[in-house]
Amino acid sequence: MYPSKPYTLDEEIESWKGFPWALRKEDVEVWERMTRGAREYQYAIKKSGRWLTTETFFIAILLLQYKTIRSLEREAERLKKLRRDAAMER
Repeated sequence: MYPSKPYTLDEEIESWKGFPWALRKEDVEVWERMTRGAREYQYAIKKSGRWLTTETFFIAILLLQYKTIRSLEREAERLKKLRRDAAMER
């Protein structure tokens, strides 16, 4: 059954408040970073028109993960290029 009004992102995150209690300390830190990061997409979540924000909350976290992966890929490519360039100079 749907709630009487749309959930906000803060209410969605609050509804998961018991989840971190079952996590290891380092995972709690990751959870907190993810929920803070999801707030970057708060406007998009609000504009999604979804009554419940669980799906859009997870989409926001997926976007954050993808951005992190892309950043790491670019850094790996940069380091590979530096390594190739250094090998060519020898």
